[in-house]
Amino acid sequence: MAKPLIITIGNNKGGVGKSTTCVNLSAGIAAQGYQVLVIDGDPQSNTTSTLLPDFGLRENYSLVKALEDPEGAFSPNACPTRTEHLEIVPNSIRCMEWEVRSYSSIDSVLGFSRLLQNDKDIGKYDFVIIDTPPNIGPMLRNALLISHSVLVPCPVGDQYALDGFSTFIQVLAQAKQQNKALILLGVVLTKMDGRAVTHKKNKSRIRAFFDAKGIPVFDTEIRVNIDIDRAHSHRKTIFEFDATKSGAQDYLALAKEVIEHVQQKD
Repeated sequence: MAKPLIITIGNNKGGVGKSTTCVNLSAGIAAQGYQVLVIDGDPQSNTTSTLLPDFGLRENYSLVKALEDPEGAFSPNACPTRTEHLEIVPNSIRCMEWEVRSYSSIDSVLGFSRLLQNDKDIGKYDFVIIDTPPNIGPMLRNALLISHSVLVPCPVGDQYALDGFSTFIQVLAQAKQQNKALILLGVVLTKMDGRAVTHKKNKSRIRAFFDAKGIPVFDTEIRVNIDIDRAHSHRKTIFEFDATKSGAQDYLALAKEVIEHVQQKD
């Protein structure tokens, strides 16, 4: 396995479970003993809100601070979380200002690449997992250019879940022209309610859609679980909140499946 293995959590549609997946998948991988760095590339900063114990740290350590520094790197801006083996480069709303300023500069595409190049300590992590905003802007493009793979959350209950997927596939294809190593690791079905007839029908339709395109779908499905929302309202991962809940079981299973996938591709 390349070290670190860099995975972008992406989907240009909002409300699909990107930040939830980033937070809990990262914690699940860390629970297996791997060193994990989360980069919060979403200016909404929901991942930061959940994982960062002390918001005051963002004054001195953040993704924007790294990007604004010509000598910036990821590792020096990493902050501890309450989860062993898991650190985060936090974000804030200031990132939106950076995105506007960066549009005419090379950093709008290559900012993350510069930070990675400058980063002498990035090798201490086994996984780097990047959360991205629900748009096709500088954060997503930057993330894709340094990633080895992309994981796409797709909610089963959303009738429109597949509508924007062709656009996202085009963005991936463009990124792959510049980053030959980039692969689509797979789609993970989220917000699955096994009791709902519409969810069962949608699941079959979604799986058939991806199968027809040769796009892998993870065996693990993330079930609808109110405890995940409760955990985040308490600024905790599902594992910190209650490791016996179905949400914890699902994300631990997904973490193990992701690890297995990347080891097979090594």
